[in-house]
Amino acid sequence: MVKITNANVPPTSEHNDTVTSYFMYEKEELRNATSGSYLEFINEFELEPGVFIEPHFHNSHEFYYVIRGSGTMRVDECISDVSVGDLIHIEPNSTHSIRAGKVGIRCFAFASSFQIEGEEYTTSILQNWP
Repeated sequence: MVKITNANVPPTSEHNDTVTSYFMYEKEELRNATSGSYLEFINEFELEPGVFIEPHFHNSHEFYYVIRGSGTMRVDECISDVSVGDLIHIEPNSTHSIRAGKVGIRCFAFASSFQIEGEEYTTSILQNWP
């Protein structure tokens, strides 16, 4: 399953009105889903126009936040166009790939993982992709 949210949400004032926050998930919303996991990685990645990440899956909640460009995200059989400001949430063990659009794409990514130490992701095949 894939959940795509956008930063275009109502603002929340915090810290004695010194901070304006835009929550794409409510505080504590992912507590149960991520309980027992660890922060596997935090990175930024880029794909040149038309390039895609090999389809794969792993036992992690993975998140991509689009910071530049656009592309097409596929999670299992769900295909969605994504662009700047979109947060993509990929649930554990869902086969996924992202293909860069005409100007490429740059994303901030992080994962909350249940994988055991040393376990790698598994490549997969998505029919009719790309």
